[in-house]
Amino acid sequence: MKRRFGVIAAAAVLSAALAVPSYAGTWKYVNDQWKYQRGANKYAYNEWVEDNGKYYYLNNDGYVTTGWQQIDGQWYYMDATGAMQTGWLKDDSGKWYYLYPSGVMAVSTVIDGRTIGADGVWTPGEGAVEPADSPDLSTAQLVQNMSDISTKGYSILTSARTGGGDRWENAIRLKGKGSYVLCSTKGEYRLLYGSFGPSSQFDSGLMARVTVYGDNDQVLYTSGDIHYNEKVTYFGVDVSGQNQVRVEVSLSKDNDYDDPVILLNGLTLYK
Repeated sequence: MKRRFGVIAAAAVLSAALAVPSYAGTWKYVNDQWKYQRGANKYAYNEWVEDNGKYYYLNNDGYVTTGWQQIDGQWYYMDATGAMQTGWLKDDSGKWYYLYPSGVMAVSTVIDGRTIGADGVWTPGEGAVEPADSPDLSTAQLVQNMSDISTKGYSILTSARTGGGDRWENAIRLKGKGSYVLCSTKGEYRLLYGSFGPSSQFDSGLMARVTVYGDNDQVLYTSGDIHYNEKVTYFGVDVSGQNQVRVEVSLSKDNDYDDPVILLNGLTLYK
């Protein structure tokens, strides 16, 4: 039962991140390519489809996509069948990438002790060991559901809108400079993953950052400046060996009046 709950939780996180439609449908082979039919003469276009636990993206012509795809400004990789990939990936060019649990390509972070550049590429140094596995997606643990968290300026909103126009349910809201959520990880987790963006209440005179701290205030990740209309940022960070993890908001531009309001979506730990 415990493993089944983990699988359900992971599926819920992925569905929330991808906004996958729930309608039933049927795969159809058309012009030597696959389409997803929802009804009589009605096919899926420009959207994600979930089928048997796998996720597929249908393009503008309604066909299943393969290889690298940029969708809503984010890069994803689909295998030869069109299934979205997660975890470490070595593509046909021989370059290494890391794909978050939602499929989004990681950039400018550290995963499993390996530094990933702004282009999403991990370049192995001399003698470096290539990745052998990835965090177990069946162990998804939403931070807000953990029993031993401490917070400041923290609340859960059943419905919230980012400055970029995205609507989130059950989002963590951090309000105020120095606001945070801190959880005890006891060295049991490998990856912290989620997305964030400014609330629609974020003032245009401010700029903020999100920083992830580990033990002894070690900085594990820090974002770029967040503006009032910033698009959603997907992030992940290696938390291996950390006994506690704190996600905190700071200001890089203060107007000495308004509080920054940052929304976190699907903030999740994986083993």
